[in-house]
Amino acid sequence: MSDRPEIEIAGLGKTFGQGANAFTALQDIDLTIDTGEFFTLLGPSGCGKTTLLRLIAGFEAPTKGSLRIGGEEVAGKGPNERPVNTVFQNYALFPHMTVAQNIGFGLKMLGKPRAEVDKTTKEMLALVRMEAMADRKPSEISGGQQQRVALARALAPRPRVLLLDEPLSALDLKLRKEMQGELKRLQTETGITFVFVTHDQEEALTMSDRIAVMSAGKILQLGSPSEIYHRPSVRFVADFIGETNFLDLPVTAVESGKATVALPGGTQAEASLPDGLTPAVGDTVTTVIRPEQAQVVAPAEADMTGTLESHVFFGTDTYLHLRLPGGEPFTLRRQNTVLADEPEPGTEMPIRLTPGALRILRE
Repeated sequence: MSDRPEIEIAGLGKTFGQGANAFTALQDIDLTIDTGEFFTLLGPSGCGKTTLLRLIAGFEAPTKGSLRIGGEEVAGKGPNERPVNTVFQNYALFPHMTVAQNIGFGLKMLGKPRAEVDKTTKEMLALVRMEAMADRKPSEISGGQQQRVALARALAPRPRVLLLDEPLSALDLKLRKEMQGELKRLQTETGITFVFVTHDQEEALTMSDRIAVMSAGKILQLGSPSEIYHRPSVRFVADFIGETNFLDLPVTAVESGKATVALPGGTQAEASLPDGLTPAVGDTVTTVIRPEQAQVVAPAEADMTGTLESHVFFGTDTYLHLRLPGGEPFTLRRQNTVLADEPEPGTEMPIRLTPGALRILRE
């Protein structure tokens, strides 16, 4: 990836309507996206992610702020004046055209010579592994193949940025997983900056170089998939990404970047802190720990004990749903490496937390 950002956004906002009917969809977004990066906007419906994508594409005009692509201000330019292309949820293929004709359509509209159109179309067919389908109509190929054609058509003009608005949402689970790998491969091979919108946490974690988690028109946290998953800063991010246990615990000691908290039952445990947060001794803080970061152990090794309420088998893993002494729910995920009998509800289960896994949240 280049040192220069491909997209630079400063103070970007979008309000729909006026007066009492006004609705602010985006609030003061500051963001840079690197050249050649696979960047994902992640969040629930209505969080503002698609609005932000449409502002980058030029389908909506910002209410305020600056938007630069390749170093050039584009906030006042239309979609056809920007070095971007968009892949939509419904693919929008022309039903009367063949696969090859669909891929070459944009190039023809740009006035490219016939030889260049044919050459690029063949390259794109090979890139998405659709050479054998070149002469078929969209109705004669599967949903996953149609999505590949839509990607090839969007990539053919070689835009600086490819915008993808939940393009996998219409696919079944198995095909969606296959296409996650295909999208990452295409982005790596072309080197084009991808900006991907999704509400699916697995898609975001699987493909992204960085993720922006959004809620209520704001970016709550920005980081790599590992940072977002293992070091969430606020409760919304921790809860939205993966399964999570929340425990409200008293602080018993504070050091630089770390705090000691008292677990249910009284055992002391170390918890990491987000940047800029320093709780006081005696404060009650919200802590987070993932289900896979706790294990059932011998009583002498336990940090705390829970009572089993139920267990759910997921094939590779089993989720154990426990109740802690203070009434707090706690989920533990155990990998099914061997066939074993599950304990009965009501069984007392000693639990050890993975050292360093406990984290204090801002809110």
